[in-house]
Amino acid sequence: MDRQSEIYYTIALSSISSVGNVGFQRLINVFGSAENVFKADKKQITKIDRVGEFLANNILKEKTDALKKAEEEMQFIEKNHIVTLLQSDENYPTRLKHCPDAPPILFARGEFSSNPPHCVAIVGTRRCTQYGTKMVKEIVEELAPYHILVISGLAEGIDTAAHQAALDNHLSTIGVLGHGLRYIFPASNKKLAKTMIDNQGGVLTEFLSNTPGDAFNFPRRNRIIAGMADAIIVAEAHKKGGALITADIGFSYDRDIFAFPGKAHDSASEGCNNLIKQNKAALITSGQDVAAMMNWTNDNKKTTTTATIRTFDLNNEESKIINILQERGEVNIDDISEISGMDALTLSSILLTLEFKGYIECLPGKRYHIT
Repeated sequence: MDRQSEIYYTIALSSISSVGNVGFQRLINVFGSAENVFKADKKQITKIDRVGEFLANNILKEKTDALKKAEEEMQFIEKNHIVTLLQSDENYPTRLKHCPDAPPILFARGEFSSNPPHCVAIVGTRRCTQYGTKMVKEIVEELAPYHILVISGLAEGIDTAAHQAALDNHLSTIGVLGHGLRYIFPASNKKLAKTMIDNQGGVLTEFLSNTPGDAFNFPRRNRIIAGMADAIIVAEAHKKGGALITADIGFSYDRDIFAFPGKAHDSASEGCNNLIKQNKAALITSGQDVAAMMNWTNDNKKTTTTATIRTFDLNNEESKIINILQERGEVNIDDISEISGMDALTLSSILLTLEFKGYIECLPGKRYHIT
């Protein structure tokens, strides 16, 4: 199937009510493509484990409308030069792809790499204080030598400060939206979004172009922010809010969570203080704290120690892993599996053996590098 057809049918199947991202993947695993799902009859769909008659009826009932909606979306994509990212694409965020509820398709404007060495999500309250914006500016400036990609939600407050700080430090930055690409919300950030799209990054969403910014969309948006990141920094947060949802999702995804502490009775820092108190986030006061805990090195500090590896001591599979790490530096275990073609069980055993031999080291976030 050609790429345009794959995009078309992916959009259509994603539009069916009750399919969801997990259900979508379950259908694809059985039928091989979204197009084949639409060609299947009710009996074939109902036989799939944990799909059932209700979803089969929805697919058959909504098929015509879904295909029409997909056709309209394809026209919008072509007219507005929208970038589409399928899970099979190289530039689809690899970190996100390995989350159980990863979107089947993403829509973007701008030019950026979704898979740089280091991705940092910076989130926080819309009602931020001068303290919050100051800490964001400082941490981004301190992390700039590590060439991080800054991810946030393009909301007012901390999100805006994070995107602007990235631009000021010549870093790429992505705003993940809780609505379609026909809109930019809030309107006050239209200029900021245009600067990101035109220069250093862009905007990204899983929602179809005409999807409005309804409140229930933003928790879904937050899981993409969490899924794309290596580290999530909560700069300033009240007792409740989207930033804490992002942190909780990140915690469930085994991401590294960090938070700036605030005064004990400062409501703008209550969420951060609670994350630290509950051991869900590590306390930080600078960007160097994050870099040290993530075991990152900047370009000026990188050294090569691979000459000490005794190649005769490695079998073919171990050599393959060493070559990947020599070529790419720090690599997430999911990326190693994808690059090497090894299943998770085999790979875990090989990585453990290489650790025992002293050739590699496991870092936070299940990343590995050569020691």
